[in-house]
Amino acid sequence: MRTANDSLETAPAVSWLVLRMALVAVAAAGAFLLCPLVGWQWTAVILALLGAVLPPTFGAWGAIACIVIGMLTSEPDLGRAMLAVLVVHLLHVLTSLALVVPRGSRIVLGALRRSAVRVLVVQAIAQPVTVAVMLGTAGATPALPWAVAASAGAVVAAAVLLIVGANRGTR
Repeated sequence: MRTANDSLETAPAVSWLVLRMALVAVAAAGAFLLCPLVGWQWTAVILALLGAVLPPTFGAWGAIACIVIGMLTSEPDLGRAMLAVLVVHLLHVLTSLALVVPRGSRIVLGALRRSAVRVLVVQAIAQPVTVAVMLGTAGATPALPWAVAASAGAVVAAAVLLIVGANRGTR
């Protein structure tokens, strides 16, 4: 039986719409700041809107691809690279949250704390690496074909080792 004084109090919370709007805002800001091609900018925004309205379509990850493709058409720049690392990571996190937060729900801010801490930790690692890579390649000569092939082989070998190592524990 309910009485007039029954109530439910929660910690401060935000609507599910805040996460979805943040997703579109970050994608739009990233597209217009990082991508010099107008067509790719608007495609990124439209895909982010699709990802916000229908998260299972993975539209926001398409927006990430549009931003990256647009960046490939411009000259390398340290500031833009650092911003791209942040934008792509934020879009990935917001898209992942949009997939698990149902429509009409409210998210207690404390529940987002772990995601926020992970974003900060990853950025604390990724930003210095970005600076090192950008500064390390600033005066570099174009890569030799054998170096590209050797690098690709190393990536494939590392992937195989990781997959084999991961599957070893499941038997």
